[in-house]
Amino acid sequence: MTPQQKAAKEAASLGMDFTKTVLEHLDESCYIYSSPDCFILAVDAVREFGEDCQEEAIFVTLAVGNMHEFLEIDPRKETRKWFGFCRENGGDVHWLDFQKLRKYPEHPLYMV
Repeated sequence: MTPQQKAAKEAASLGMDFTKTVLEHLDESCYIYSSPDCFILAVDAVREFGEDCQEEAIFVTLAVGNMHEFLEIDPRKETRKWFGFCRENGGDVHWLDFQKLRKYPEHPLYMV
């Protein structure tokens, strides 16, 4: 099964419409990345801490496979500060330091 097929299956298990979600990512502030090792839908984001907002974040909407490949081809990888994701549709948002993730490619960062 290809990463795209796995992503479609994962989207269905989360109650997401895969085709609609992909089409929503055909925007200049969004990313669609597909390779033999991963499939990623992401969007430029702002991380909010109460009244404090930090730009230069990316939020992963749906992903399967190894994220390190995406971290290295991100066009804003040098200035990106935060990597956000949810483990389930509508769940809590988790934020990781983007630059620390890039520093340690030997530590697997896989999404299902």
